[in-house]
Amino acid sequence: MILIIYINYLFISNERVMMKKLSLFTLSLCSVMSVQAHMLWLERGADQKTKAYFGEYSENVTESQQGPLKSFNTAKAIQEQKEIAATVNDQYLIYATKGIADVRVSNDLVHGDMLAQFRAKAGRNSTQAVAELELVPIAASSNTFTVIFQDKPLAKQEVTIFAPNRWSKTYYSNEQGQITVETPWKGQYVIEAGKSVEQAGEYDKKAYKNRYVVATLSFEVK
Repeated sequence: MILIIYINYLFISNERVMMKKLSLFTLSLCSVMSVQAHMLWLERGADQKTKAYFGEYSENVTESQQGPLKSFNTAKAIQEQKEIAATVNDQYLIYATKGIADVRVSNDLVHGDMLAQFRAKAGRNSTQAVAELELVPIAASSNTFTVIFQDKPLAKQEVTIFAPNRWSKTYYSNEQGQITVETPWKGQYVIEAGKSVEQAGEYDKKAYKNRYVVATLSFEVK
């Protein structure tokens, strides 16, 4: 009888340990998937100033200064090779940009074993890629874009476009790395592409095993 009780105790103890490990693994996996689902995107107002948001655009969810957004506070906008510091608000960052030239904001952060790299651009005037992963119009204001990764067109890359009413459509780039998107409504569109990179390293004194790059492009249709 004592032996049976002891065996049952071991079984229950091992089961609890396994369940705890499984819960931790599931939490870690969900956390990584959450970061991959998140993106950084830019919105430009009538005053030409630029707001930067972090969250899930499709779900109309934006992070705040009480959450991950605070990790982006030091990120600077670049417009015509000029760096612009952010003014911090609870739900977004705002940059004193001017004119119609494209604006870029980027930020990296280590999340678990992954380096999450966010690249956001507002405007479709420039036809030259700057970031490692970028959506580049073939001509100013064009609806045809080339997905550029490490200075080369990226074929068969999944790209999602979000319309002003949160309608979305997924495209896959052709052999030339190009997609042509539909913009049937007036307002702001956001295009997103993500790319996993099997590369280990260290960032901000934190080690990571791989990278995940998320690039967005936002533009207005009038």
